[in-house]
Amino acid sequence: MINNIWILIGKKLNGEASPEELLELEQLLQQQEAAGVYPMDGLEEIWKNDQQAGQDEKLLNKWDAFEAELDAIEEKEAEEAAQVIAIQTKTKRARIIKLGSLLAAACLMLGVFWFTRKETIPTGKSNEITAPKNGISKIQLPDGSRVWLNMGSKLTYSNDFGTDQRRVNLVGEAFFDVVKDPQHPFVVTTPTISVRVLGTKFNVRSYNNDKTSEAALVRGKIELTVLKNPEKKIILNPSEKLTIINNQEPQAKSNIPTDRIAEETPLIALSRIHQAKKDTLPSEALWLENKLAFDAEDFENIAQKMERRYNVNIVFENEDVKKLRFTGKFEKEPINKALLYLQRTAAFHYKIDTNQIVIY
Repeated sequence: MINNIWILIGKKLNGEASPEELLELEQLLQQQEAAGVYPMDGLEEIWKNDQQAGQDEKLLNKWDAFEAELDAIEEKEAEEAAQVIAIQTKTKRARIIKLGSLLAAACLMLGVFWFTRKETIPTGKSNEITAPKNGISKIQLPDGSRVWLNMGSKLTYSNDFGTDQRRVNLVGEAFFDVVKDPQHPFVVTTPTISVRVLGTKFNVRSYNNDKTSEAALVRGKIELTVLKNPEKKIILNPSEKLTIINNQEPQAKSNIPTDRIAEETPLIALSRIHQAKKDTLPSEALWLENKLAFDAEDFENIAQKMERRYNVNIVFENEDVKKLRFTGKFEKEPINKALLYLQRTAAFHYKIDTNQIVIY
């Protein structure tokens, strides 16, 4: 009887139950409730939790497949590079032998210089990596953790990385795959938030000029601190994301009372990451596949992403147009086609003058 109840509940929650099956389910539940078994609301909650757990597991499997694909690409590139190096080495071997004595002397001098130079480098000197404006950079940190930097993003870390903590600073957007090391916590600090982890996969977006910052967790657990409110710690679980309003000063200058602003635009919003059925990654990390994705985002936020992707400057002449919300993604579309597609779903106009775009 219990199995039959679950089957009927599944059909009901999926919208597949016939009127006869709904009637049968109601009668069975009344019998079970009278006997002290689960009521309907309890059964529905268990069903939903089970469904969500299944979705999270599918998401993790997709990430594993994506990571395996990246590893395969890297191995292939390494093999090709090794073949090229072998050919170059063979053709240059004769010249290297002739210059052997000179190189030995030069290496000896360089070794003395390098030894002296290392002694004078301050311990806290930073290493800085900046992704190009039209591409993505991949970095492997000294502990083996991997980082993907989105267009124009910058990552810095000191020479003593891993001595006490594994601390990095980020301006922009990055995806982290952190190696587990409980003795050396991994900390990501941005201009607005700080993220502390032990071993996990997550995406962080915190550009200087963006209205919001965001942390999206795929696997593991992270502790997030908003730098404006450091005493409050927020724990994110897998498939959750946190969005933070960076600066509300423009709104505060308006005639809207401060308490009304706080009510209408919360400083922090917790939600779930978005995973479309046809995509291999959540929309929050589709930039890893060179896609521009947005999920119910306002036009102003999307415009900032388009500025970075297409290297253009976008100006709004209509404040109401900024608030229009869109869901979608672009991959190979040029800027004029991308705007045309958005225009088909909402009423606005635009004009393009070289790298300047005016939206009204």
